[in-house]
Amino acid sequence: MVKKKKVKKRGSSLKRTTKGPNNQRRFSMVFRRLVFFLIFFILFLVLDLVTSNELWSSFFGIGKLIFGFISASLLIVLLVLWFLKIMKK
Repeated sequence: MVKKKKVKKRGSSLKRTTKGPNNQRRFSMVFRRLVFFLIFFILFLVLDLVTSNELWSSFFGIGKLIFGFISASLLIVLLVLWFLKIMKK
């Protein structure tokens, strides 16, 4: 059987840092998603008001609730990011 050589691993002298998205990038990402979900919320809201079939009306009502809650949560996140931006200044 062949013996393996022991090799010492050298640590690099450079520090590794993980960079997350900066505040402006986070703000724009949350804003784009908020607009996306608001469009779907308005679409489901209009379709819920227009339809007369009970099945489709309940389906659009559920979709309206889901997209409305997601939009509300993204709006809260957007407001928190905005307040953090103001507090840093």
